[in-house]
Amino acid sequence: MSRTPVNIVPIKTEPISPAIAEEIETFEAEALRMASGDVSGDLFRPFRLQYGIYGQRQAGVQMVRIKIPFGGMTANQLRRVAELTERYATGVGHVTTRQDIQLHFVELKDVPTIMRGLAEVGLTTREACANTVRNVTACHLAGICQGEVFDVTPYAKTVALHLLRNPLNQSLPRKFKIAFSGCKQDCALTPIHDVGLLAAKRADGVIGFRMVAGGGLGSAPRLAQVLREFTPMDELISSIEAVIRVFDTLGNRKNRTKARMKFVIEKLGFEEFKRRWEEAYVAMGHDRPTHEPITLLSYPDEPVPLIMPTSNGSKQAGVQPNGHASGRAAETPFEMWRRTNVVRQKQAGYVAAVTKLFMGDLTTEQMLHLADLADRYSNGNIRTTINQNMVIRWVPESQIADLYADLASQGLADPGAELVEDIIACPGTDTCGLGITSSKGLARALAEVFPAGRVPEDLSDVTVKISGCHNSCAQHHISTIGLHGVGKRIGEHVSPFYELHLGGRVDGAAKIGQMVVKLPAKSVSAGIRHLIDVYRRDRLSGEGLPAFIDRVGKIKLKDELIPYTIVPSFEEDPTFYYDWEGEEEFVLEDLGPGECAGGALEMIENGILEADQELYQAKLLVDNHQYSVSVNKSYRAVLSAAKALLVTEGLEPSTDAETFTEFDSRIAQKGIVPPIYRDLRKRVGDLGPKETTGESAREKMAFAKGFVDACRAATEQMGKDLKLAAVGTTTAVAASVPPAKAPVASIAAPVSSGAPVYDLRGVACPMNYVKTKLKLEMMDAGEQLEVWLDAGEPIKNVPLSLKNDGHKLLLQEPLEAAAAHYRIVVEKVE
Repeated sequence: MSRTPVNIVPIKTEPISPAIAEEIETFEAEALRMASGDVSGDLFRPFRLQYGIYGQRQAGVQMVRIKIPFGGMTANQLRRVAELTERYATGVGHVTTRQDIQLHFVELKDVPTIMRGLAEVGLTTREACANTVRNVTACHLAGICQGEVFDVTPYAKTVALHLLRNPLNQSLPRKFKIAFSGCKQDCALTPIHDVGLLAAKRADGVIGFRMVAGGGLGSAPRLAQVLREFTPMDELISSIEAVIRVFDTLGNRKNRTKARMKFVIEKLGFEEFKRRWEEAYVAMGHDRPTHEPITLLSYPDEPVPLIMPTSNGSKQAGVQPNGHASGRAAETPFEMWRRTNVVRQKQAGYVAAVTKLFMGDLTTEQMLHLADLADRYSNGNIRTTINQNMVIRWVPESQIADLYADLASQGLADPGAELVEDIIACPGTDTCGLGITSSKGLARALAEVFPAGRVPEDLSDVTVKISGCHNSCAQHHISTIGLHGVGKRIGEHVSPFYELHLGGRVDGAAKIGQMVVKLPAKSVSAGIRHLIDVYRRDRLSGEGLPAFIDRVGKIKLKDELIPYTIVPSFEEDPTFYYDWEGEEEFVLEDLGPGECAGGALEMIENGILEADQELYQAKLLVDNHQYSVSVNKSYRAVLSAAKALLVTEGLEPSTDAETFTEFDSRIAQKGIVPPIYRDLRKRVGDLGPKETTGESAREKMAFAKGFVDACRAATEQMGKDLKLAAVGTTTAVAASVPPAKAPVASIAAPVSSGAPVYDLRGVACPMNYVKTKLKLEMMDAGEQLEVWLDAGEPIKNVPLSLKNDGHKLLLQEPLEAAAAHYRIVVEKVE
């Protein structure tokens, strides 16, 4: 789409470097090939994501995510973003919780033009999506915060640009997030990141970082643990790189829901993870640090001159460090805004003004206006915040009233920035393909519960965050009041619901909020009003809501909220079956159980597809002379294809070495692939990022392609029985059945069925089915097998899948009273 351009201040541009110009030309060429049908959407998708371009819920349009490291940008850059937003998107930009800016409803043909426009002003979309290091975030007050140890800005910028386009992190198992905070308040939320860095100072005055690792939210939230109490500056980048290397080696590349680094730590234990990190640190050549000072990238952020400087100890009425007033009698709109949105800097005479953006959205006109104000009242710099706002820093305190008037003229002077009424919400079903519910619609409804600038003092330490699904893009797990969207079937209809999480926080003792109750979307506002009423009724003297939630606990609060969980039938009140602002009845896709064989085939097909995707990118990289990264992609292609065939053996290796070993013994030695691919580990070697030539990169890519083609050929002869045949034959080769686990002693053994026990507790679908199927293939008709499975999807799917295969299900019952595990007894039928 192309909208009418707006009149703007001339934008200063710089020539695009040849390497980046070539990178954009490559994207443009591939986008044209995809549009013409020369390359499939499946192959193009990971390539597109690597460039920061995300498919939307709506077909045929894209979301463009612009990386803003540490949230820092100039007025000139914001004007260019405004120009592109107006011309190629909807005229509205969106600030994210990672300090990025997103443009929605962009046509694919316009993306290369947007990339060039951004590159001319020093911005990029590269690696804002995909399995890479995402945008590096930092506190928006870094450098001006009164409580900071030191300014983390140059360190965040240096790390961000060091890792951008770095071969080390182009094909990680999953996304990887890094954050920097400068003070104990931890505004950048380091405990929920893969690597979090908190400014620290030793007793001898040396500065560095407290380094934590393994945090993350999503469906399985985890808090990071301390990896290094003190990281010297000269070891900062090498310490981060070693963490990435361990994750790259050990991360789960088959199950996206278990692919983040937190699951590597959960599997190994933190001490073992730390040991592996130390090994990687040494292996990367950092065993003897040179102790040379880190080379920092500069970030010009000089103050504008003060006409009449004020003393550091002076206080302008109503402007308080915490944003709350001691008295609120007869406040004017300006006084209310000044109290909630203005922060005094540590530099005498200056303040920072936070512009509250409703759910992160701002129009083209507002972008241009903010850019003009940053030039007029400050030094031309702007920062985005992780709470989806924008900040103009270095404003002379004497000019704050004039700035307010200019902001108000464009609807940018709403009070309550970064406070409870500044509700955080992801895009939800507005644009996101993963969204389940309308998080933005609910946020608009909750604005009546938390009116801007008028929320009582007793809720000053409260936060509200809403995610449209369990992925926690709005970070609902660390909010006082967190909500995430789900669907619930009621009779023949489905109602939109929200899981209510209470008591989450990061500052102080970090804590993941507890899921207390599921509320229908239409009852969320009433339920939260009641929660606040209960707090005011039962609180202790001086007790805030977070402390009240901790003291009272989940059970009592759930009991209080039960009345708000009730949903009338569709006939009684159909509005409960419509989402906020929805015009059609709420629906969810529901996949039926009993398709374990199809799930296993899909895992194999996805593995081969992933290998093809890696080879596709390897070729593009070779053509663009990026040989080291191309070699890494070839290596990943070999791994993906090898793992795909190992699914037929009921295996999901967790390391590269294990993959090569198992492939050789279970696949290659049986003749399923040509002899050239035996002893694969020795043939492939270490194809990690290192200097290489174009000729060697092409040779390794050719080897990888031949291997992937051989694996594909093996799978093409395979049916639903998952049996592979040796090369040149049609005779299936018997699989090597993984040994059964010994029953866990902590569970009292049920009355024996007399059949051998196969303990598959802890094994997810569809691998539990594959393992059972392989075991049955080694048995004679009429023999019985007792299988132990987890509750949930395993007990729901595996028995039905086995019955679909023609076997007899003789018994199905809980293993213990809590019904967390089940046993089935199945009789083999030929």
